[in-house]
Amino acid sequence: MLETQDLQGKWQSPEIETVNNPDGSVMYIQREATFQGDEWGIRIRSYLDKNGKEPFFTIHAKGNYILSGESSYVNNTTCVDFNNTGRYVTAHHTALVDMLNEVSVDTEWNLGEEHDVSITGCALVPSIDNCPVEYDIIQIEDNKIYFGEFTQDQQEDIQKLSRGDVEPSEDSAGICSVDNRPRQLMSYPLVKS
Repeated sequence: MLETQDLQGKWQSPEIETVNNPDGSVMYIQREATFQGDEWGIRIRSYLDKNGKEPFFTIHAKGNYILSGESSYVNNTTCVDFNNTGRYVTAHHTALVDMLNEVSVDTEWNLGEEHDVSITGCALVPSIDNCPVEYDIIQIEDNKIYFGEFTQDQQEDIQKLSRGDVEPSEDSAGICSVDNRPRQLMSYPLVKS
């Protein structure tokens, strides 16, 4: 099992990652994770193109974490509970700014301006009250860290929940439920820098 000292430092995407969403759409992202003591932070920047020339949005989250044992689904993988203390979103595209302004009640969104969405959440991320802990798995191999990824079945269940096709229960709170901890690893690692 991994120890806190194994995670310390900055980890970055070596290249733009292609993420295939359950609805068939494609997203291009770059990630940067930092671990200092028992604190963590992550920045995920999404792009409209595979070359990273057209930024769409950035999500930044931070908090503390607990390593909580071995994964029962993936060998040599450690369960980690990411407790959230801050969530921030920056819109880099005018269409996204317009959409966020349309659905936001108390916030005016501006291009390139970071917004603290810890209390209110937004269309891109839930509030901390709605998702205080993100349950994940991690593995370190050859100076690369792999985070968890939801299986197809898990993604379908999360989509049903987000669309309101099923009623949420305490045991099935989407991505923020220990029962929905990822059961496989992402194919794209972050590399220690």
